[in-house]
Amino acid sequence: MKKRVIIDTDPGLDDALAILFALGCGRFEVLGLTTVGGNIGLDRTTLNAGGLLAVMERGDIPVIRGSDVPLTREQQDIIAIVHGADGLKGITLPEPLAPASDGASAWIASTLAVAEPGSIDILALGPLTNIAHLVTEHPEVVGLIGEIIVMGGTLNEPGNSGPNSEFNFATDPEAVSVVLGSGAKVTVVPLDVTRKVRAQLAYVEALPDTPHGTLAREVLGQYMQDGRQSRALHDPCVMLLALEPDIFRLEKLALDVDLGEPPDAGRLLVDKRGSLVNVALGVDAERALALLRTGFV
Repeated sequence: MKKRVIIDTDPGLDDALAILFALGCGRFEVLGLTTVGGNIGLDRTTLNAGGLLAVMERGDIPVIRGSDVPLTREQQDIIAIVHGADGLKGITLPEPLAPASDGASAWIASTLAVAEPGSIDILALGPLTNIAHLVTEHPEVVGLIGEIIVMGGTLNEPGNSGPNSEFNFATDPEAVSVVLGSGAKVTVVPLDVTRKVRAQLAYVEALPDTPHGTLAREVLGQYMQDGRQSRALHDPCVMLLALEPDIFRLEKLALDVDLGEPPDAGRLLVDKRGSLVNVALGVDAERALALLRTGFV
């Protein structure tokens, strides 16, 4: 039986890899892509989401626009160094096969309401603003979620937004706090793990010549334009954990999040007063890379 999922996303190069894997591996039933502004703005993330679906000829999967600004604080300055102004460093995607609609949190709620309880997981690849709106505006469906698997945060690794903070969580710390404390089953995949799953140049060059395999090579090639020989695969780890959690070492930790000002905003705190959630703290990187490759055949 395929795993039924909603992907909340802000594509983004590594989001693109995660989405292409989810659509190509044959093991997910992707019910929809909900978009959040992230680091390049909602219009572009939504367009990119539709373009990725078009690559896979999946015009049947809806794209639903969500939030372009955090819950309570001002939007961070959009930084295009890593992903480029278009999120994909100039990679051209086809036009979406269908127009996007609006109202991500309401759409997620209505989708959960008519499904068997626990049968749908939410795979969150960007800031958690849409999921926080779902929790606060539609609390009646929180208990219907199977699991929320989140790429974000860091515990012992240096941050990529501040010294101790990761971009997704730093963008909307208040949303992180809401989701961690929601009572839903939450699993966090932090930089501590995602930085261990790295695509080497030889791995990239060996990806197959399928339409999405070719696009994955191009995406990873953009990541490596700066002369790097490998690149961490952050967002794809969410998909891999959803399919085969035994690849990862999971522990339950009581987590809180720093709601102060940058550069510590969004920093994860291990605190007995925090919310008890699953956290990925280790990974069999070789198995993870082998599983990821199966999505591009």
